[in-house]
Amino acid sequence: MSISCIAIDDDPHALQNLIAYVEELPNLELVETFTEPLKALTKILASGPVDIIFLDVEMPVLSGIELATLLRPKTTHLIFTTAHARYAIDAFKVEADAYLLKPYSMLHFSKTINSLYPTGQKEGKLSLEDSFFYIAVEAGDSVEQIDLSELVSVETIDDEVRFRTMSKSFTCPKSSYINTLKLLKKHPAFIQVSPPVLIGKQHIRGVFGHKVLLFGGISYSVADSHLSAFSSFLNNNQ
Repeated sequence: MSISCIAIDDDPHALQNLIAYVEELPNLELVETFTEPLKALTKILASGPVDIIFLDVEMPVLSGIELATLLRPKTTHLIFTTAHARYAIDAFKVEADAYLLKPYSMLHFSKTINSLYPTGQKEGKLSLEDSFFYIAVEAGDSVEQIDLSELVSVETIDDEVRFRTMSKSFTCPKSSYINTLKLLKKHPAFIQVSPPVLIGKQHIRGVFGHKVLLFGGISYSVADSHLSAFSSFLNNNQ
């Protein structure tokens, strides 16, 4: 069964590029395109849901972020396409699944689709090998895109959340990342070892009793509440 898509972009040239990319992937079916966000809103709200909505951010009258808050229930996956990295945080606040920064290549586009549908089917889920799915986090006055294959651990500390990568660490307000944390908890590349801690499975370097050692010397204790699931993971990956 094909993956139904809608594209919304007020730039006809950018829209044509997207159409060309969609046509290159046989499992994607572009059912509608729009250059005017208000027309898109009216038509989509009156129609059935689709699998993917591609959405530009900077558009007249109604921005892509504003439009996304209204259209999110009408699509399984929401992918922003924009020339501006500064909107990444806002995009993930409205539960975006991916963020394509213009000008993006066909290779980047196809990898993004494959991260959402690795088997090419609607029922597909993210797999451990899909390392081309990103999250965006605030780093001072800028936004950092983190490749999930580089993410070592995520730790919630009171009202903050700390993202540790193979090279950096970012501490951000927890309230801005509720949806991001939900996505990560469902991602098969990660496992929760305690209520506040998620770790990247591929970064595990050793397990000593109830303590797990990760890349870079980072270590966490496995809580009793998560010991059974963690032990099952270890047994299945010996």
